[in-house]
Amino acid sequence: MRKWNKDTIAEEIRKVHEAGINLNYATIAEQNVALLRAATRYFGSWHAAIEYAGLDYEEIRRYRSWSKERILEEIQDLHAKGEDLSWRNVSTVIAPQLAAAATKRKHFGSWRGAVNAAGLNYSTIRRYREWDEETIKTKLKEIHEKGIDMNAKSMEAYDITLITAARRRFDSWDKALTAAGLDYKTIVLRTPFKRRKKVEAEVKP
Repeated sequence: MRKWNKDTIAEEIRKVHEAGINLNYATIAEQNVALLRAATRYFGSWHAAIEYAGLDYEEIRRYRSWSKERILEEIQDLHAKGEDLSWRNVSTVIAPQLAAAATKRKHFGSWRGAVNAAGLNYSTIRRYREWDEETIKTKLKEIHEKGIDMNAKSMEAYDITLITAARRRFDSWDKALTAAGLDYKTIVLRTPFKRRKKVEAEVKP
């Protein structure tokens, strides 16, 4: 039997949280009653134990149960932000609770299944981690030499995998272009400038 004290309780609470398990009272009462009993004995309440562990009780109390719809929304939102959706990154870094929920049998059974259900190509998601800084810079130079429009909106349509990887590796599209030795200001302004010139030409008497 585990010997409980305030510190071991807090440590166990943090482990449960990192594993992506819901820390609301009802869930812990069902899944880890020993921890709950120890917490209430030493802290007087589950609320106090959560706060002692350095977690936000109000955030945990507001925690919504994971539904298939919520899982898909979260995946699509992360993808729109340019996050690396490889299993390793999601399950260990950016969203372990999402990863745990998505892989439950009652939901999608696997991360691949969840990603595909969200309308994304899992094979493409897996390839994100193969992009390193040098590969990205080389690809950007090749595209620039071909004269392809490289503003962000155009690149999202041309190669979403590349621009997503670039944003992840360099923090932003502008920084990625600069790292590749390209003038991002010229690239970003190129299309609007062309469009403006065309409009001006059309309105001339």
